[in-house]
Amino acid sequence: MSGEEQILERLARIEEKLDRVSDFEEQWRNFGRTWESVSDLGRDLSLLMGPGARLLTEGLAEVETGFQLEDVLHLLKRLLLSFRHIAWSLEQLENLIDWWQDMEPLLKIAVPHLVDKLDDLEQKGIFRINSAILNMYAKLASAYTTEDIEVIGDGFVRMHGIVRKFADPVVIQSLEAVVDMYAKLASVYTPEDIDSIGDGFVRMHGIVKKFGDPRVVDFLDRLTDVPAKANLDAARPVGPFGMPFRMLSKECKQGLGVALELTRALGMVKTGNGQPSSEGS
Repeated sequence: MSGEEQILERLARIEEKLDRVSDFEEQWRNFGRTWESVSDLGRDLSLLMGPGARLLTEGLAEVETGFQLEDVLHLLKRLLLSFRHIAWSLEQLENLIDWWQDMEPLLKIAVPHLVDKLDDLEQKGIFRINSAILNMYAKLASAYTTEDIEVIGDGFVRMHGIVRKFADPVVIQSLEAVVDMYAKLASVYTPEDIDSIGDGFVRMHGIVKKFGDPRVVDFLDRLTDVPAKANLDAARPVGPFGMPFRMLSKECKQGLGVALELTRALGMVKTGNGQPSSEGS
């Protein structure tokens, strides 16, 4: 080997050693920077250690009366005993997730249809009518006691027994017909009209309450039998001179007596069921 080659080989080894020294210096500088960062962190933590320890002590003092180490052991014991229930709950949760995955496609179809149906009912004014009806029932509840409502119910039952004499068997209307009826009400009447109708309906219940009196029911029951007993084909013209002869019959005398009694009762209409009327009325 020549002298030049030996010199070049030595220079190569020297450069290799210098590179290792440079790498070591770089690593040492990095370590120094890391150590400085750790030192800074230590100084910062040392500044926060005192307040942190004080806050921790105060917090533990607050929960000292409600928390003991035995509570942790008791909680751990309860947790171990409840593993079966926890496993069952997780299984039910899986079933619930499966059920939701099955129901989600159906709900995506049903919910828009339901929203459209509710919007259609809103457009027809059904909810407005129902709100007015609920307000009407609220007025009934404020105007009458429970006993009055029971008497009104009895009057309704008896009144329907009288109305039954005028009615033939009717066809029960479907729910769609009832909805259409509400829609017609909503299209014809405003909310103010519905409110006025509710006031009238409340007053009408006061009239229906009178049907709870057996005398009223008996009178109307007899009165509804009159058209069936009247023979219009047998009716003949009667003049002033023929009137006394027609009044000789027992039925005419009784009819005249009933008419006079009704006339006397009609006189109470002006005074309001026997209450004295004002001079200006």
